[in-house]
Amino acid sequence: MERLKGAVAVVTGAGQGIGRAIALGMAREGASVVVAELNADTARSVEEEIRHLGAAALSVQTDVSREDSVEEMARQSLARFGQIDVLVNDAGIFPQSPIETMAEEEWDRVIGTNLVGTFLCSRAVVPGMIARRSGRIISLASGRALEGARNGAHYAASKAGIVGFTKALALELAPHGVTANVLLPGVTDTAQPRANLKPGERLEDRGGSIPLGRIGQPEDLVGPALFLAGQSGRFVTGQTLVVNGGSIRW
Repeated sequence: MERLKGAVAVVTGAGQGIGRAIALGMAREGASVVVAELNADTARSVEEEIRHLGAAALSVQTDVSREDSVEEMARQSLARFGQIDVLVNDAGIFPQSPIETMAEEEWDRVIGTNLVGTFLCSRAVVPGMIARRSGRIISLASGRALEGARNGAHYAASKAGIVGFTKALALELAPHGVTANVLLPGVTDTAQPRANLKPGERLEDRGGSIPLGRIGQPEDLVGPALFLAGQSGRFVTGQTLVVNGGSIRW
């Protein structure tokens, strides 16, 4: 079943992890996919993966924290495909620092990538969606938005900001037939949490405290993303869908 046949999806941070899984999942459902990724090499690699699935793809090196880079990504996407039907805001970073030693530059970098990036990318696609009276914006937050994050105040603030921003965006865009929602994963097997493990710590061990008994996999976010992007989710907007095996009941 090709639930997104004929649609054009932009996925930021699509070079790895959850973004890559969602990009491939949308391609399998018939979407043409723009791989918007800071790392040009991984962007091209995922573009090739999508092409091997038989779908159209375009990779664009994108720094979501920079307005000019986002605008250029949107320009290239429209030049290639003519429209943008779905935006998935997945690009994000999570360096760790305690508040008392956190540099302002690090705070700004995290907020700039995670929250400002979500704003810039959303703003770039909104005019076309409003003009067509159709569109889906899906942004990735985190359980840290609800629980906080030790040594990650900037990350928790940025992800909580995405939830609030999305609620406002949903209210503004609803009269134009455009939806905006949040996917909120829990601990997921990606490079980012693995990079922050302490010596001897295993990410898989965190699954013991999750009701469903395991940590998440990037593919666990694909189905929820497809639901929100397709016709089945057309009456859902301003919502936060928690996909975390029950570790947070929201």
